[in-house]
Amino acid sequence: MYVSGSVEFLSMIVGSARDAIVAETMDGTVAVWNQAAEELYGYPAAEMVGERAERLYPPGEAATRRLGDFVGDRIRRDGTPIRVHLRAAPITDASGATVGVATTSWATDTKAGHELRTPLNAIIGFTGILLMRLPGPLNDEQEHQLRLVQASAEQLLSKINQGGWR
Repeated sequence: MYVSGSVEFLSMIVGSARDAIVAETMDGTVAVWNQAAEELYGYPAAEMVGERAERLYPPGEAATRRLGDFVGDRIRRDGTPIRVHLRAAPITDASGATVGVATTSWATDTKAGHELRTPLNAIIGFTGILLMRLPGPLNDEQEHQLRLVQASAEQLLSKINQGGWR
């Protein structure tokens, strides 16, 4: 939802968020980098905005535009590895076309909940692919059932993430 004149207010929200917020264009160019991202990854916004986000990826790891909740490895500016929990969502324009990806992230403890997060992320990702109708059309009942599966997996993942692992 867009409220006229709210750009400044939205900017204040992003700037004051506790979680790192990064928005990328479809080619992986960073367009938004908040203060929490500076603290988490060690790069000032001036070094990241306009640059490719793939510099955060470990050597040899391909930058993928993955949506949903997942845990990933990243590299801080000083070269130290960091494991982060990421929540990525598409950025759409007024016509509904995807123009980028918005990601929130925070440092995470990989030991707790890993055994459940991995299969839940697979369920969420696979149902998302089916709901995007990439393999083919769905009837109304199939779509309804897939949305129930996805919502249940997201609810369980949220409970796991709220259990002190964040």
